[in-house]
Amino acid sequence: MDARQPTGSTGSPSEPPTPPAPDTVVPRAGRRERVLTVVKWVVAALAVVLLVVGVARQWDDITTDFAKLDALTVSVGVVATLVALVANMLSWRAMMAATGFRVRLAAAASIFFVGQLGKYIPGGVWSIAAQAELGRAHGLQRTGSAVASLASMLVSMVTAALVGIVALLASANDGLAHYWWLAIVVVVGLVALTPPVLGRLIALAFRLLRRPPQDIVLGWAGTAGSMAWSVVMWLAYGVQATFVLRVFGADSPSVFAVATGAYAVAWLVGFLVVVAPAGLGPREGVLVLLLAAVVPPGGGAALALAVVSRVFMTLGDVLLAAVGAALAQRHRRSTAAAVPAGERPGTH
Repeated sequence: MDARQPTGSTGSPSEPPTPPAPDTVVPRAGRRERVLTVVKWVVAALAVVLLVVGVARQWDDITTDFAKLDALTVSVGVVATLVALVANMLSWRAMMAATGFRVRLAAAASIFFVGQLGKYIPGGVWSIAAQAELGRAHGLQRTGSAVASLASMLVSMVTAALVGIVALLASANDGLAHYWWLAIVVVVGLVALTPPVLGRLIALAFRLLRRPPQDIVLGWAGTAGSMAWSVVMWLAYGVQATFVLRVFGADSPSVFAVATGAYAVAWLVGFLVVVAPAGLGPREGVLVLLLAAVVPPGGGAALALAVVSRVFMTLGDVLLAAVGAALAQRHRRSTAAAVPAGERPGTH
């Protein structure tokens, strides 16, 4: 037979091609999953290292300022911080609902709190990427989770500006008479948070991040819930700031309003300065500037608030990330238990 003649041309049954040996072919999907796993661990390790470095740099200030705090202030500060962080998670969860994804509370805590460690990496968007990746374990698409995370972040930014403006108007003598134009900014901010406008802002953000365009439709109820929880977050941070400032000499009747607004605006500035991990540096400068009206001269109280508040937030992030990691581990175990043994990877 001519060697060039195809097998089976003489009428004899052709033999099926021999499949390649299983150990000689690495599925592309499996290879990609292994790479993503390595990347996730590297990013997590980097976040922890930068977190530790940030605390170490301020260690002398931390020990000095904390020595002046009483047990009540520390207790209220830690509890208020945890309340603020949980409210932030609930704001994200409400925004997930606005995009059409209902996430159980335990799953939301697992995804959000572990992903929040990404904010300690300079760049501002690492927490979004982390939450999008973590959401896959709970059946969420990366894109849907990223849309909700970005929308929640935009809500936090706009509400931070609005809370800061309202606090300024409420605390200043004849504030509305002197700063009437800020009322226009408040109206513009509220319009920006309506689902049609917010959806366009998210689409613009995706273009700036060079991500594929998305068809974004937000629900009104979820968006309103996200805004409400975001405001609760800023009020809780205001409680924390007020108790700390009173220890360091602030006794103005308007200290709560000013502290709440200053904290929100300082967070916003720190977030926008993307080269600073978790806003380290710019946030402190804004606090000193905005709190000058209610704290003793010299900026000592404002700097103390910056240091103490950062410790409270770092402690809260670590504690809640540990809770989120425990919930994620429980979810993995329950998922593995629900899968029949013969269908688990590596059992065939």
